[in-house]
Amino acid sequence: MDDPAETPEKPAGNFADLWVRIASAVVMAAIAGIVFWKGGDYVAALLVVVGGLMAWEFRRLILPDASNSDIGLWVMVAGTSGAVVAANLFGFLWAFPIVALAAVILWQIKHKRPLWIATGMIYLATPLAALLVIRDHQGLATVLWLVGVVMASDIGGYFFGRIIGGPKFWPAISPNKTWSGTVGGWALALGVGFVYWAFGGTQGFQEIMLFSIPLAMAAQAGDLFESWLKRKANIKDSSNLIPGHGGLLDRFDGLLAATTLFMLLHLLGAL
Repeated sequence: MDDPAETPEKPAGNFADLWVRIASAVVMAAIAGIVFWKGGDYVAALLVVVGGLMAWEFRRLILPDASNSDIGLWVMVAGTSGAVVAANLFGFLWAFPIVALAAVILWQIKHKRPLWIATGMIYLATPLAALLVIRDHQGLATVLWLVGVVMASDIGGYFFGRIIGGPKFWPAISPNKTWSGTVGGWALALGVGFVYWAFGGTQGFQEIMLFSIPLAMAAQAGDLFESWLKRKANIKDSSNLIPGHGGLLDRFDGLLAATTLFMLLHLLGAL
């Protein structure tokens, strides 16, 4: 998820970019809401496009000087999007042979940083394929809980961090993130879980209360991971595709990590 703290330090209460962010978020929410409400192939089609664009952004972070005509880019895009297609057609685990095939191709052509590109494909394909499973088998309400927890983590961090301020969380990675924003995000995520349960969510109360905060923590970890990649590449945003937010990775890095944790818990029988 994008990190407002990646911009230069702003005084508390400065929300100059808030309305642009809100407008972009409304448009994204409308598109995603319609698609996930319909489910099935509609979700798969959206995630195939999103996966390809995220692969382009991720490769930009690890090879910032590479050309868009570079064959490694297209192998990464094909591997990520192809994994989503395979998961939709044959099941979640079929995403991984596609990623493995793309990784083998990268090794064979002796491409730069093949391990990082393969890692990027796994990092992207796993949660995108998992979203198909969650939507198909646990329903739209569970997707909304997961997305709501991630959004709460981000919104809580944004507002609590800017209003309260205080000690920094991890200044070497994300210099303006604060403990107040981090804990505020956890509290808001727990509140989202309670609302989900109160309105008849498919998960039990114990599971919701137990896992809402860890899912928020995973979202924050995903945010920090992308912040670290951007610092290594000396890039402010993964792209400029979304006004006020940067790129898709800037917006959805937290959702990728939280969805991966959710899928792991699901495979273990906890959710």
